[in-house]
Formats: sequence, structure tokens, C-alpha cells
Amino acid sequence: MFQYEKINRKNMLIFFICTMLIFSLFPQGIFAEDAESDSAAEANSEEQEAGSDGENAEAAPPKEIVIVETGELYPITATKKVAENASFELYIDEANGNIRIVNKKSGIEWLGGPQVDKGILPNNKAFIDAPVHIEYTDGSSISQTYTLKDKENEFTTSVIENGIRVDFSIKEIKVNFALEYTLTDDGFEVTIPDDSIKESGTVRLTSLEVMPFFHAADRKVDGEVFVPDGSGALMIVSEKHPQYFKGYSEPVYGPDPTFAMELGDVMAQGFTRGAAPKEKIALPVFGIHQDKTGFLGIITEGEETANITATPSGIRNIPLYRAGAKFFYRKQDVMFIGSSGAIPLFQGQRLTGDRKVKYILLEGEGSNYVGMAHAYRDYLLKEAGLQKQAEQEAPLFLELVGGILRDEIIGKTFIDLTTFEQAISMIDDYADKDIKSLTITFKGWSKKGLYGNQPDHFPVERKLGGKKDLEELANYAKKVGVTLNLDANYVRPFQDSDGLTPRKDAVRGIDREVMMNPNYRVSSRLGHNGQLFYLLKPKKSSEYALKEASSFKDLGVSGVHLNHVGNLLYTDLDKQNPSSREDMKETWIETIDQFKKSVDHISVDYGFGYLLGRVDEIHQIPMDSSNFVYLDETVPFYQIVIHGLIPYTGKPSNLRDDERIEFLRAIEYGASPSFELTYKPTDQFKRTMEDRLFSSDYSYWFNRSVEEYKEINRLKENIGGQLIVNHERLAKKVYKTTYENGTQVIVNYNRKAKTIDGQTVEGENYTVIEGGGK
Repeated sequence: MFQYEKINRKNMLIFFICTMLIFSLFPQGIFAEDAESDSAAEANSEEQEAGSDGENAEAAPPKEIVIVETGELYPITATKKVAENASFELYIDEANGNIRIVNKKSGIEWLGGPQVDKGILPNNKAFIDAPVHIEYTDGSSISQTYTLKDKENEFTTSVIENGIRVDFSIKEIKVNFALEYTLTDDGFEVTIPDDSIKESGTVRLTSLEVMPFFHAADRKVDGEVFVPDGSGALMIVSEKHPQYFKGYSEPVYGPDPTFAMELGDVMAQGFTRGAAPKEKIALPVFGIHQDKTGFLGIITEGEETANITATPSGIRNIPLYRAGAKFFYRKQDVMFIGSSGAIPLFQGQRLTGDRKVKYILLEGEGSNYVGMAHAYRDYLLKEAGLQKQAEQEAPLFLELVGGILRDEIIGKTFIDLTTFEQAISMIDDYADKDIKSLTITFKGWSKKGLYGNQPDHFPVERKLGGKKDLEELANYAKKVGVTLNLDANYVRPFQDSDGLTPRKDAVRGIDREVMMNPNYRVSSRLGHNGQLFYLLKPKKSSEYALKEASSFKDLGVSGVHLNHVGNLLYTDLDKQNPSSREDMKETWIETIDQFKKSVDHISVDYGFGYLLGRVDEIHQIPMDSSNFVYLDETVPFYQIVIHGLIPYTGKPSNLRDDERIEFLRAIEYGASPSFELTYKPTDQFKRTMEDRLFSSDYSYWFNRSVEEYKEINRLKENIGGQLIVNHERLAKKVYKTTYENGTQVIVNYNRKAKTIDGQTVEGENYTVIEGGGK
């Protein structure tokens, strides 16, 4: 039995050294010896027979797929019809609780457990047919099982409105839960009711992966697995591919920085090597397309605690490509006690709440990743309140840095990089070039500048001109039709900020200590001791934001750019007042709704999906994927979803890694141009914390920003406010984006010209075919 005892650190250290076998728990924590191993003997024997699965496969040597194909498939066993509506019929397999959905009009089927060759290993057949894969901990490791692993497991069914409920009892670990399958007009939903979960034994549930093989694709079919990594990525179904060590499994809305293990390799207390740079999941979706059928899965409840998973064929000797949602009920981290090293620690209290996935079933030409994006766009238009934009002149987006503190031999000096008066001069300069549509986000405008006394942003920094000059800038911007937003940070203040009380305001980790979140060095990925930040408790963050809302209104600015809100979501493990990622999400939704009563305009970076329908712009939207080895193609899924609904920019043009290629990517993806600039030269950043802005000099970038804007604006005149109706790969490194008015944009990333269907596109260039074919 677990014993949740209050044990002080000294006793814990003695206990650990003496026994090395028995671990005790804080009221909300479980010690575990090795969170990556599967210590159960049966699981080990199964792994030897069937190969490694999922993430654990990374540790195993690559193996060939060993299947003796008989040419005969297992029959479909989900044959009992339990529900139907105008569009679909729902059938259940009475032997395992899995399902089959049939389109009543076309007869097309979607199987929860796909048909496989009878030559497949029996354990793998049960693994595929199981509607739920389970992970749990006994306090010493994480173990894996599934609903069909043991014959002793039981399940019962009961009819519910428009569907059926299946209650599972996993006898060996004494864990119970239920799935509810419900038909909808465009597919079906699967729900794990929170009140169905019971833990009556000595183990605790850590995760449930639901419908892991739904509509899984055989390696021989024409198809693709879609994951929302960054802008979007595809795993192309292929019979022959390199031997992969593991599949894809990434958290929706990115890693939780409260848990050090999610940020990288924890090497010592407070010493973590950050993970290699990668994109985040901004949208809670996934899908599979095969032979002109497919689906889009949308996590509609519990996405804050979910991972999107996708596995290529060959892992565990299974010849299928699959994708799904894995819901976590407890997170793991490590704790250091004396010199004993890292001790794994689990959350003791289960993360509560229903989990739900909506499956939209797709057919024909609309079943690929473009069709999935259209389905998600339709869902957001209906459920999130998104609306189509009116066609208007696209703005040039400028981010201006006001000031920053510079280290001196003794103390610090404030360096003014762009004063409010200079910002007015910049507006006039662009107007002289006939660029009057500007959206300006002003950073570092408050006391002490860019990393100043946040989350307190007032008073306005005097050396930039103070409140009087900022009001003049706001009035002038309004007069000439320029949108002026002020950057505000209510989430991740610098450690030296005088604007907060860390003990009361900052989140705590699993060790109950106040968390410090570092910037990581690019070269070594080690935390930068001079660049440490706090993460504010969600309620405190909201309090600081709403306290200042009226001050922004009084300044007369157009709106506020909420820094970190669009790309960071975390937990607070404060024992007295804990909060989950869901709590933080809901807090920010409420805060933005309240904030918009004072300002007209809210923008964020990156753009986590829960903000769609509430923000007016997205800056630095993901324009690439993480390019993991098993991901074959990056696609503009996110951009297909929101183009014509929400304006967005990519990375600032002056910070591009490859100027030409990333410019072409902006053309292909329909992004608006943006620049992050300072009126004074970039060398003013020496001895400051800002090592990211390597080239920001306005005098250098002014003409280039004018040229780029005018070039992209000529395109925007044709596609502004237009939905993307298609995106396709015409040839290697040649892509075409088609808009609803018929305008086509063909981009050639090759160095040499390419001619396709009589249309020649020069090397590293693009061509636009207007809607009328011009």
C-alpha cells in the first residue's frame, strides 16, 4: 500500500541511504526509482518477444519488422450495432470494447482496431485491439499495460444517449475507468469521465492513451500521419524507411516549465541542460489520412494534460502508422537530497477533469492535411467565435525596443534605444514612403526598460520621454491611423524585478521551493545564472494585469501585447494553493475578456490554440516544425486554419537565419512582414541581457523593410482576408498555395528554375497567378 507520510528531509535522506528500496511520499508526491524502466517481469518478457514500444524504443537497437505474412487478414469483430444517427452507425466489439464507425451513405468504415495479417504476433494483435493503453506507478517505476493484456481484465457495456459506455476493470493493478463513445453529426466523441476513475490498489494511474490504433494505416497504403508540431508536420506512410528508435510524443501547449524534467536533462539541484531547440504544439489536434479516407482528432477537454503521439511502422514490430492522444493523470519530476543524486518524484493527487477527443471523419480529396485544417477551421468558426476578416490593407508590423539596463563597473545604466519622440519620427519616415498602415508594438517602455520592474509596468520610463511623450505618441498614432500596442509581461518577470514578492507571487515546484526559470545558452544549452526568471502564479498574474488595464486605457494606446501568454503554460505545486495548467488557461481566458473592456486590441506570440477567437493578432507564429527524423514534411497547417481570420507574422525579418529562404516561407505561408528595430545602433546592447537582437539598427533596416513590405503587400492585395483552400507539393522544394478567390502562389526553393504545368518559377523565387488566371 502507498503510505502518504509527512517525512522531513533528514529522515528522508537516512531512509533512502539505508534501504535504497523503499520510498516515501510527500502528501502530493511519490518517489520512484527509475521512471523510464518497466520493471514488471511480464512486461520484460513481452518486450523481448514483441520489441519496444513508443518512447522506450529509443534505448533498443533498431530491428527489422519480423512478420510472417499469410495474406489473410483477421476479420472485423466490431459487429454489434449500438447506436446510429442520420450520418453514421456505431458498432462495438463485444470481446474487447473497441468500435467501428460506418458512414450510412458511402459505406466507408473507420476501425478502432484495424485489420492486420494473421501472421502478426498474438501479443501485438491484443496490443492493437486494446482501446486503451495504460501507464501506472507503484512508487518505484512506471509500468505499462493495456486493457487486453490479461484475461482477468473485465469490461461491461451500457447504452447511453447516441452511443455506448464501456467500463473497464484492470484487475492486476485494481484500476477502473470508463470510455463513452457518442456519435455526432460529423463523426464521434470519446470521453473518459473523471468520476469513472477508481484506484483501489497499491498503484497510481499516470496516463491513459485512448484509441491508439484508430484508423491506423498499413505501411503499404498511400497516406500520411499529421501532427501539429510547430506549423504542422507529416509522417509519410512508407513501406521502406530508416529504422526509427522511437515515435513522436510531445505535450500540447509545450512542456510545463514547473517540471524540470520536461525542460531537459536534470544534472543537479537547480542545474538543467535544456532540451535541443524544437517547436511546440500550439493546436490540440492530430490526424491520419489513408487511401482517401481519414480523420481529424480534436482534444476538446483535458488538452492541457495531454500529449499528441504518432508512431511509424516497425516499432514493436507492428506494420502500422498510428496517432492519438495520451492523457496524463500524474506528472513526474526529480528531487535532490544531499549527495544521493536525483530521486524521481510523482504527483500524488490525480489531475482531475473529464478527458474528451472529438473525431471528425473525412472522405475523398478532403481527407488529407488540408482537409483536416479546413475541418478544424470550421470547428473554430462554430465553437470559438472566430470571424472572417474584412479585406483591408495589410500593415507592416514593427516591434520597437525602448530601453534596457546596461551593466557598468559599478551598478547599471539605463540605455535609451528608441524614445517616444523617435517613434513618431519613424512613423513619419514610413509615411513618406507611402506606408501608412503600421502596427507598432513598443517594448521596454516601462521603468528600467526591457527587463525592468515587471509585472509592475508603471510609471513610464522617464528617460524615454515619460508619460507625457508616450501620450503624445499614442495620440499621434491614432491621428494617422497607426495601431500602437504596449508590450506587457505578467508571466515571467526577471529575478531582480522590484515589482513582485517572489515568496507570495511565484510558483513552486514539486519540491515546494520557489521556481527559478532560466534562459538557456545557445552553445551549451546550460542555464544562464545571470538570466533567471520567476513564473507568476496564475491568479497573481491576472491581478497584476487587471490592476493596470485602466492605465493603458488612460494612455490612449490601441492595445496590449501580452508577452508569454501565447507560448507558455505551467503548473503551480504550492502546497497551500496549487493550480494546474487548466487553471492557468482558464484564468487567462477570463483576464483577456476583462482586459478587452479597457483596450481594443490584444496580441500574443506563437498563439496557443485556446486563445483563438480572443486575440486580434499573433506574432511570430510557428513557421516550421521540429524536423524530427521521422517527420518527412513541414506543412502550414496552422496558417491554413487561420489565414483570413487572424493576422499573423513570422519571425522578424531582421532576425532570420536564412534571409531568402525564410522570406519565401513567409510568401508560401501568407505571413505579414515584421521587423524588430531600435532607433539607435545595435552595439548599444553590449553588456546588457539582450543577446537575441543581433541586428536591429533602424537606419540599416529602414529601406529594406520598405522594400519587403511593398513586395509582400502587392501579394496581400490579392490574398488579404482570403481563406486558404489548398496547399500542395508540386515537386521537390516547389509548393503551391491556393486562396478562395483563385489566386495561386507558387514558391520554388531550389536554386535553379523549375517549370511545372507550363509555369516557370525562377530559382529561389515565386510567382503569383491571380484569381482570373493572370
